[in-house]
Amino acid sequence: MEIFGENYLKNKNTDTISIQRFFHSGIKYEFKLAKRQNVISLMSKPIQTKINGLFDLILKKQIALDLFNDSKITRCSNFKITKLNRGAHKIISEKLLETGSINRINSIPTSKIGDYKWVHNLLDIVNESFEDFEKDPDSYYKPSHDSVLTAILLKLGNALSIETPIWLRKQKKLTDYMNIGKNDYDFSYSKSITGHIDLLLYDKKGENLIIADYKPEGYFLRSLPQIAFYALILRRILNIRGLNVKCLSFNKDDAWIYSPEVLKEINEEIKKYGNPNLPWREILRTI
Repeated sequence: MEIFGENYLKNKNTDTISIQRFFHSGIKYEFKLAKRQNVISLMSKPIQTKINGLFDLILKKQIALDLFNDSKITRCSNFKITKLNRGAHKIISEKLLETGSINRINSIPTSKIGDYKWVHNLLDIVNESFEDFEKDPDSYYKPSHDSVLTAILLKLGNALSIETPIWLRKQKKLTDYMNIGKNDYDFSYSKSITGHIDLLLYDKKGENLIIADYKPEGYFLRSLPQIAFYALILRRILNIRGLNVKCLSFNKDDAWIYSPEVLKEINEEIKKYGNPNLPWREILRTI
């Protein structure tokens, strides 16, 4: 584990960032945790205990490394909406936005902008990252995924961590499906699943944990199952009654905010447009 001191940080909201590096199936992931106890202190005691416990396990590498290093295990990053009839993505997106199942940050009425001020701040930070990158004479494309997420972690006051590993372990017996294991962080499930949450935040006004994912190219609907499953898995890991978890898909221009349950609505919609056999749809039936 590595601690970056004051010279590295540019934000008064956190004293240090803790880093733990993982190589999962040969790919490097850097879990970065901003020590913002002022934010965590706003959470209920059960959430504080569970979220600090999860962070502690990750920093100590006491996670399901066997699952993360098994290439046969299902990855949330593979959960996409594909194989639909032409034009279906646009039709489904428009319907979900019109009904309010998904809120688009650029379409929220001015009277309600205050509820999402932190999202606007997040988008400002992303745009600053692009502006800084363009000023660099050695730059040739765009800021990296990690550099954008790290900038948000440093500058956004309610950001907690990036590249947070999450997992669920497959049940061995059908009768165990409804039971919680002795280790709260080692849940069983109908399939073993792993993932890495791009960005974890806390919205104190709505008392929501926010699962955020940076999609620079947009196409938010296509990747929505990935982010929704991150939220569903984290909720199972923390196992707190009444825990509010929301999802945020964003790039430098816009953001979508939604509940992970919208996935069930989407599952019904795509039946009208090809009804493809997608891995996440089978798993969704067990939730």
